[in-house]
Amino acid sequence: MNRINGINNLDLKGKPLIQSFSGSGAIGTILSTFLVKALKMEQVAVVHADELPPVAIIKGGLIEQPIRIFQNDKIALMSCEVNIPYNTVSDFIEMLVDFYIKSGVSHIVPVGGLPVLQNQFEEIECYGIANRQETLTFLEENGVQLLEEGIVYGTVVETLELCNTKEFDSSFALLVECDPSVASYDSTKKLVQNLAKIFDFEFDEEEFENVSNIIRTRIEESTRFLRDEAMDKTRESHL
Repeated sequence: MNRINGINNLDLKGKPLIQSFSGSGAIGTILSTFLVKALKMEQVAVVHADELPPVAIIKGGLIEQPIRIFQNDKIALMSCEVNIPYNTVSDFIEMLVDFYIKSGVSHIVPVGGLPVLQNQFEEIECYGIANRQETLTFLEENGVQLLEEGIVYGTVVETLELCNTKEFDSSFALLVECDPSVASYDSTKKLVQNLAKIFDFEFDEEEFENVSNIIRTRIEESTRFLRDEAMDKTRESHL
């Protein structure tokens, strides 16, 4: 059953809610890790998804829930680090949006990667999209470039359409160009800089680099483990 369990001082009223799912370029994971650490956000709720098999993420040896809500005194974050079963996504997103609105958030902002073919010399762009002209004007006034044309899909679209249906006006999405095949640190940095500009929080570049290095180490360790395991199995098959 889709449900949200508050665990500690849950208070989203008047705060913008950033909605981050795992996806292209590992942007959701990098973004969430940085925001929680740099903005000193505390976990205030655990989100349970229908038909999601038993799964946890491990950080520093500790088991953590993969779908959580964090907050500080100015901003809130919904971080989902696992894939939601496709046939349950619509109901899951509606449960989230209903919860955000009921909690009195000021904005609902789904974010994600926009897969593109890039070379290393091209500047990364971050785009804004919305379903109301007034919101587009708000984005332009805050220096966000609008996506003139293209196709978007998944949780971002589902969230914006539900906000429109439920007449929640203050919703928009930020999509940043990324290489979907690798962890996109520079793309995530661009996304965070746009969020900081819109919602007036400080972007700590040194802290971002520290977080990026931690994630790089985790990825390298996981890759090394999988490679060593594959080599062991190969040796066993030749005995």
